[in-house]
Amino acid sequence: MKTVRLLAFAVALAGLLGLFGLSLSNAAALTVNAHSLESFAGSAACTTTTLTVSSTNVTGGRTSTVLISNVPAACRNLAMQLTAYGAAGAVRATATTTTTGSGATTTVTLSATVRLTQVSGVALTVGARGIPTTWAG
Repeated sequence: MKTVRLLAFAVALAGLLGLFGLSLSNAAALTVNAHSLESFAGSAACTTTTLTVSSTNVTGGRTSTVLISNVPAACRNLAMQLTAYGAAGAVRATATTTTTGSGATTTVTLSATVRLTQVSGVALTVGARGIPTTWAG
Protein backbone atom coordinates (compact mmCIF):
# COMPACT_ATOMS: atom_id res chain seq x y z
CA MET A 1 0.00 0.00 0.00
CA LYS A 2 2.89 2.32 0.81
CA THR A 3 4.38 1.69 -2.65
CA VAL A 4 1.06 2.50 -4.32
CA ARG A 5 0.81 5.82 -2.45
CA LEU A 6 4.40 6.71 -3.34
CA LEU A 7 3.77 5.89 -6.99
CA ALA A 8 0.54 7.93 -6.99
CA PHE A 9 2.42 10.89 -5.47
CA ALA A 10 5.17 10.64 -8.10
CA VAL A 11 2.62 10.54 -10.95
CA ALA A 12 0.73 13.52 -9.48
CA LEU A 13 3.97 15.49 -9.09
CA ALA A 14 5.01 14.75 -12.66
CA GLY A 15 1.58 15.87 -13.88
CA LEU A 16 1.73 19.13 -11.95
CA LEU A 17 5.21 19.85 -13.23
CA GLY A 18 3.98 19.18 -16.77
CA LEU A 19 1.23 21.80 -16.33
CA PHE A 20 3.92 24.39 -15.71
CA GLY A 21 6.17 23.20 -18.53
CA LEU A 22 8.72 21.63 -16.19
CA SER A 23 10.17 18.16 -16.21
CA LEU A 24 11.55 16.26 -13.24
CA SER A 25 15.04 17.22 -14.39
CA ASN A 26 14.02 20.91 -14.16
CA ALA A 27 12.60 20.34 -10.70
CA ALA A 28 15.90 18.86 -9.54
CA ALA A 29 17.60 22.12 -10.48
CA LEU A 30 15.38 24.20 -8.18
CA THR A 31 16.83 25.23 -4.85
CA VAL A 32 14.62 24.85 -1.80
CA ASN A 33 15.48 27.02 1.21
CA ALA A 34 13.59 27.30 4.45
CA HIS A 35 10.33 29.10 3.61
CA SER A 36 11.29 29.93 0.01
CA LEU A 37 11.59 28.38 -3.41
CA GLU A 38 13.80 29.72 -6.16
CA SER A 39 12.44 29.49 -9.67
CA PHE A 40 13.45 30.31 -13.21
CA ALA A 41 11.69 31.66 -16.27
CA GLY A 42 11.03 28.87 -18.75
CA SER A 43 10.89 29.37 -22.46
CA ALA A 44 7.63 30.47 -24.01
CA ALA A 45 5.41 28.06 -25.91
CA CYS A 46 6.09 27.91 -29.64
CA THR A 47 2.59 29.28 -30.31
CA THR A 48 -0.52 30.61 -28.62
CA THR A 49 -2.59 29.78 -31.70
CA THR A 50 -5.13 26.99 -31.29
CA LEU A 51 -4.19 23.88 -33.28
CA THR A 52 -6.89 21.61 -34.71
CA VAL A 53 -6.77 17.85 -34.09
CA SER A 54 -9.02 15.77 -36.35
CA SER A 55 -9.47 12.08 -37.08
CA THR A 56 -8.20 10.46 -40.28
CA ASN A 57 -8.63 7.00 -41.80
CA VAL A 58 -11.96 6.47 -40.01
CA THR A 59 -13.44 2.99 -40.37
CA GLY A 60 -16.63 2.03 -38.54
CA GLY A 61 -16.46 5.16 -36.41
CA ARG A 62 -12.96 4.28 -35.17
CA THR A 63 -9.48 5.59 -35.94
CA SER A 64 -5.88 5.15 -34.85
CA THR A 65 -4.51 8.25 -36.60
CA VAL A 66 -5.18 11.94 -36.22
CA LEU A 67 -4.12 15.03 -38.14
CA ILE A 68 -2.80 18.09 -36.33
CA SER A 69 -3.41 21.23 -38.41
CA ASN A 70 -2.27 24.86 -38.26
CA VAL A 71 1.22 23.95 -36.96
CA PRO A 72 3.23 27.19 -37.16
CA ALA A 73 6.88 27.21 -38.24
CA ALA A 74 8.06 27.89 -34.67
CA CYS A 75 6.59 24.54 -33.53
CA ARG A 76 8.08 22.38 -36.27
CA ASN A 77 10.76 19.78 -35.50
CA LEU A 78 9.87 19.79 -31.79
CA ALA A 79 8.88 16.83 -29.63
CA MET A 80 5.13 16.35 -29.35
CA GLN A 81 2.89 14.48 -26.89
CA LEU A 82 -0.80 14.04 -27.67
CA THR A 83 -3.37 12.52 -25.30
CA ALA A 84 -6.96 11.73 -26.30
CA TYR A 85 -9.44 11.83 -23.41
CA GLY A 86 -12.88 10.32 -22.96
CA ALA A 87 -15.59 10.85 -20.37
CA ALA A 88 -14.48 11.81 -16.86
CA GLY A 89 -10.90 12.37 -18.08
CA ALA A 90 -10.17 8.74 -18.92
CA VAL A 91 -7.20 8.43 -21.28
CA ARG A 92 -8.25 6.73 -24.52
CA ALA A 93 -4.91 6.90 -26.40
CA THR A 94 -1.58 8.70 -26.51
CA ALA A 95 1.04 9.50 -29.12
CA THR A 96 4.61 10.73 -28.92
CA THR A 97 6.36 11.98 -32.04
CA THR A 98 8.21 14.92 -33.56
CA THR A 99 6.26 17.52 -35.50
CA THR A 100 6.83 17.83 -39.19
CA GLY A 101 9.51 20.20 -40.38
CA SER A 102 8.06 20.86 -43.79
CA GLY A 103 4.41 21.76 -43.47
CA ALA A 104 1.56 23.02 -41.33
CA THR A 105 0.10 19.53 -40.69
CA THR A 106 1.34 16.45 -38.86
CA THR A 107 -0.23 12.99 -38.94
CA VAL A 108 0.08 11.13 -35.64
CA THR A 109 -0.45 7.41 -34.94
CA LEU A 110 -2.23 6.80 -31.64
CA SER A 111 -1.28 4.09 -29.16
CA ALA A 112 -4.74 2.52 -29.56
CA THR A 113 -7.68 2.60 -31.93
CA VAL A 114 -10.37 4.89 -30.50
CA ARG A 115 -14.09 5.17 -31.11
CA LEU A 116 -14.67 8.80 -32.12
CA THR A 117 -17.86 9.10 -30.07
CA GLN A 118 -15.84 8.25 -26.94
CA VAL A 119 -13.23 11.00 -27.39
CA SER A 120 -14.30 14.20 -25.68
CA GLY A 121 -11.08 16.14 -26.19
CA VAL A 122 -7.31 16.11 -26.55
CA ALA A 123 -4.32 17.62 -24.78
CA LEU A 124 -1.19 18.55 -26.72
CA THR A 125 2.31 19.53 -25.70
CA VAL A 126 4.88 20.68 -28.22
CA GLY A 127 8.42 21.23 -27.02
CA ALA A 128 7.23 20.37 -23.47
CA ARG A 129 4.75 23.28 -23.39
CA GLY A 130 0.98 22.97 -23.44
CA ILE A 131 -0.62 24.14 -26.68
CA PRO A 132 -4.32 25.05 -27.06
CA THR A 133 -6.20 22.56 -29.22
CA THR A 134 -9.62 21.98 -30.73
CA TRP A 135 -10.89 18.42 -31.21
CA ALA A 136 -12.66 18.24 -34.55
CA GLY A 137 -13.48 14.52 -34.26
